[in-house]
Amino acid sequence: MGLLRALLTNFYYKSQFPLSKTMLEVCIDSLESAINAIHGGADELEVCSSLTEGGLTPSAGLVKLIRDIVNNIPKKIPIRKTCDNCSCGNLKTAPKVNVMIRSRTGSDFCYSKEEMDTMLSDIDVFKVIGVDRFVFGALTNTQDIDEINCTEVIRRAHPIPVTFHRAFDVCRDPQKTILSIIDIGFSRLLTSGQEVSADNANAIQLIKKLYMDYGDKIEIMPGAGINLLNAKGFIDMGCKIVHSSCKRIRYLPQIEHNLRMGTSDSEHIYVTDEIIVKKMKEI
Repeated sequence: MGLLRALLTNFYYKSQFPLSKTMLEVCIDSLESAINAIHGGADELEVCSSLTEGGLTPSAGLVKLIRDIVNNIPKKIPIRKTCDNCSCGNLKTAPKVNVMIRSRTGSDFCYSKEEMDTMLSDIDVFKVIGVDRFVFGALTNTQDIDEINCTEVIRRAHPIPVTFHRAFDVCRDPQKTILSIIDIGFSRLLTSGQEVSADNANAIQLIKKLYMDYGDKIEIMPGAGINLLNAKGFIDMGCKIVHSSCKRIRYLPQIEHNLRMGTSDSEHIYVTDEIIVKKMKEI
């Protein structure tokens, strides 16, 4: 009877709570990339501006356009058309729209009152448009988590969940920081394992430890340098979601005047590739 009860319980659990597939969040900074990611079958979009600067707060206009497209994707039925000149016939569910809240470039993530006021105002605007998640992170000038400003962002964003982004990767003490992130109320952590790329051996070791120690308290999402060659390793690790730009580089036309309008080393932008997204989803 004990064995039969166990088998029935296991069957009931699996039928009620089936094993979920690994999800793919694609970071994008243009409408073209958003449409390509949607065509490719991305589960979530992280909407930014200036991916060449690591991702900044996007314009309200871009978020609204993407939201309008996603809202026109029927739930769990084939799609005929979602927007002008955009036929997403291969989709069955609409992706979630997550929005980066980061007012400026820089790896310090230590924000002034004016910068925080700007970002809190951005949250208010995006809540009116309607988004599924915010992405934010703030540190003190000693690279510890800024508990005051992070708590205020969680409060202002409520009931929309918030991801703590790669500010984690420059914090002094990852073990102490993740406990604070969980305690403050972030529901997801985006991390490259405190290395340039998440597939670095030291990064993999840290991400695995974070997943094993805290994966039942917060969603651990590896990101930075994740591609078709290494994504499976993070899936096998147990991560329920991975983050990638699935990008190709588009070089911009060279101008004759030798005057640079920006901080990037080369004149290029990133564009999400629909084929790469599809292949990543197959993995």
